[in-house]
Amino acid sequence: MGLDMIFRHSKGLQLLFMTEMWERFSFYTLRALLVLYMAGKVSEGGLGWSKSDAITVYGIYMGVAYLTPLIGGYLADRFIGQRTSTMIGAVMMAIGHFFMAFNDIFFFYAALSLVALGNGFFKPCLTSILGELYDDAEESQRDGAFSIFYMGINIGGAISGFAAGWALKAYGYDLGFSIAGIGMLISLLIFWWGKDKYLGTVGLKPQVKMEDDHVKPLTAEERSRLWVVFFIFLLIVFTYIAWEQLGGLVPLFIRDSVDRTLWGLELSVPFFSSLNPIMIIFLAPVLSLLWLWLGKRGKDPFLGAKMGIGFLAMTIGFLLLGWMTSVVSQTDGMLVGSEWIILFNFFIVIGELCITPISWAAATKLAPPSYTTRAMALMLAGSGIGAYLAGVLGSYVDSLGEIVIFYVLTGGLLLMAVFCFLINGKLKQLSHEV
Repeated sequence: MGLDMIFRHSKGLQLLFMTEMWERFSFYTLRALLVLYMAGKVSEGGLGWSKSDAITVYGIYMGVAYLTPLIGGYLADRFIGQRTSTMIGAVMMAIGHFFMAFNDIFFFYAALSLVALGNGFFKPCLTSILGELYDDAEESQRDGAFSIFYMGINIGGAISGFAAGWALKAYGYDLGFSIAGIGMLISLLIFWWGKDKYLGTVGLKPQVKMEDDHVKPLTAEERSRLWVVFFIFLLIVFTYIAWEQLGGLVPLFIRDSVDRTLWGLELSVPFFSSLNPIMIIFLAPVLSLLWLWLGKRGKDPFLGAKMGIGFLAMTIGFLLLGWMTSVVSQTDGMLVGSEWIILFNFFIVIGELCITPISWAAATKLAPPSYTTRAMALMLAGSGIGAYLAGVLGSYVDSLGEIVIFYVLTGGLLLMAVFCFLINGKLKQLSHEV
């Protein structure tokens, strides 16, 4: 059964799916190579920076990339329209990715700036266009469309690790960055080719929404729900402090301390970045079915409990990593087996699926209608702040070492898990069981 038999706007959905898939391919190809490039030897095409400096710059870059959608979304809604904003962002990111291939410090900083700013114009608009294809009477179709769209994100992320790993092993960083640029160029051309054919008038003009001068004050119930939204924001910050280590500290740990031979094949470090999206593709439907199964029996965990489970899963992941690192440090020449990195990613993915989609869905449901956009902006801000703090924490690797940082994350995640379980009842009370 084709998409056109299920979704009224199947052509538009397919267009946005392919546009997003190739954009995420380019974004995550750069992410897989970035820290390795900065901390790589000059003789091998890298910049020769310390681990601390590389992770610090990575954290700043990812923090800005998560925060710029707040600006890009505002400009799109008020002045330039979503389609124009998407095109501007795509062009900026394509140029930025190709700039990375010049292996020059000026082009390096210009490239990161262009990609981070371009992401701000691109990212919020594409998802908004998808949502606006469906009206309020097509809520189930909208939910299904977003599920398919999310699969495109993870397919692009999965392919990127293999592409970056092959390019780095065979030809070096320049080809890897060029492949990222080509992916972004494909995304740009796909959107440019199909936007007028399949999107109708959606996203064509700015959506200037002036607020009524006589806005009703929030009720006590709505205010209490906003406290839950703010609590979710804090959890997102802590989540991304841990999760963004997968792009900062963990690749360098894999490079230096992991036996990357698996089933007789020696894998390049970027290959391991594909583990996360591949596992999401397979585990997301399983977890969704689990929540549905529990819900039918009246046993579906509430928000705090689900996020507590997520933090507990991430705790186990970093505990395994810290334990294996301490074992290896006591034996000269010993390396961590690749299977431990696979197991680590499994627990991180379980944690991510219990926290990120659950928290974003809860934020949109709990926020009053006039606060929904601001609630999502707060979630993005939490991701950006968490990514920056992840870089700050990871930057202590040269002075503290990986073991200390992994155990610090383990302790922090465990405390967050316990806190979520303890406050679950209070969250249920404040949210009035929405």
